[in-house]
Amino acid sequence: MQILKMVGLVTAALVATAAFAISASGSGTSGALVKIGPSSLGRVLVDTHGKTLYIWAHDKGPKSTCNGDCAEYWPPLLTRGKPVAAGGAKWTLLGTSRRSDGRTQVTYAGHPLYYFVQDSKPGQTKGEGLTGFGGRWDPVSAAGTAVLKQRGTSDDGYGQAPLKATVISPGPGDTAGVGGAFSVDLSLEAKTPQANSLLAGYTTAFNDPNAPTFHPGPDAAAPGLVVLLSTTPTIPGTPLQGPNTNLAGVFQINDIAKTNGRIRTFNSWIVTSPGFFGKATTATLTVFAVDGTAPALVTGNEKPISNVVRENFTIAG
Repeated sequence: MQILKMVGLVTAALVATAAFAISASGSGTSGALVKIGPSSLGRVLVDTHGKTLYIWAHDKGPKSTCNGDCAEYWPPLLTRGKPVAAGGAKWTLLGTSRRSDGRTQVTYAGHPLYYFVQDSKPGQTKGEGLTGFGGRWDPVSAAGTAVLKQRGTSDDGYGQAPLKATVISPGPGDTAGVGGAFSVDLSLEAKTPQANSLLAGYTTAFNDPNAPTFHPGPDAAAPGLVVLLSTTPTIPGTPLQGPNTNLAGVFQINDIAKTNGRIRTFNSWIVTSPGFFGKATTATLTVFAVDGTAPALVTGNEKPISNVVRENFTIAG
C-alpha cells in the first residue's frame, strides 16, 4: 500500500493542469479523443494517451462545478473542437460544456470528465473513491457509469479491514480555521466484537499541550493511530519532518465508547494556530490505524488494519 505523497502537490497540480490541457486539446482545432483502455480497475474511459478519466458525483449535470483549487487537483478534459470517440467509447454519449472560465470541457453521458493529478502513468486510478471537494470521484465505464472496486475489497486493497476509520471533521471541501482555530475529529471503530482486541490499548485521556507527552509521533492513548497532514512543514531538529510526520501525538482528547459490543474511539485535535500549516491552502488529511504502535514517520510500508481515509479541505488564510 502506497500512501499518497502530497509534498509539493499544488505546484505539481499547476504543471499537470497545463500539461493535461495541452494533451487533451491537441493541436489546431482537432477535438479531444476519448477511448476505452486498460486500468487497474479494468476497462475504463481514457484519453488519447491512456490516462484515466473520472466523473464527479458533485456534478449534477453537464456543467462542471469543479473550479479553482478543485480544478488544480482534478484538471478538466478540454477540447478545441468536437470530441472524438474511439476504441470502445460511444460517440453518442460524447458532448461538451462551457466552463466558468470559458474553456470547453468534454462530457460523457452528461458527466464532465476530469483527470486526477496523481495519475502520472496510463492505467493508474489513484483517484478512485476519493471524496475531495464534496463528492466521490470514479473512473468511467463505456456506458458512462462509475467504475467501482469489486464488492468485498476495501478502498485500499486490504479486503475487509477489521477497523473502520472515519473523519468527522473537517469535511470534504470544508474551509477550516475561519474563526482562528479548527478541530480535527476522528473515530476508529471495531467492525466486529472480535476486533475489539485491536483497540484494547486505547484509553480515555486528555493530552495536555504543556505535558511532555504532547508532541508529533504516536499517541499513547491511541497507539495505532496514524494521522498525516500534507502541509506539515519540515523543521530541522524537531519531530516535524514534513507530510509523513504522524501527528496523532498532538491530539488532546481521546475517548472510548462501546456500542452493541463493539469498541469505538473518538480522537480530537484542536488546531489553535492554523497558519502554521499554511494559509488559504488546500490540505489533505490522511487517517488510518496499524496494529501495535504507530511509527513517528510513515514510510509507505505500513500495513493498515483499517481503511485509509483521505480528506481534502482548505485551511483558511
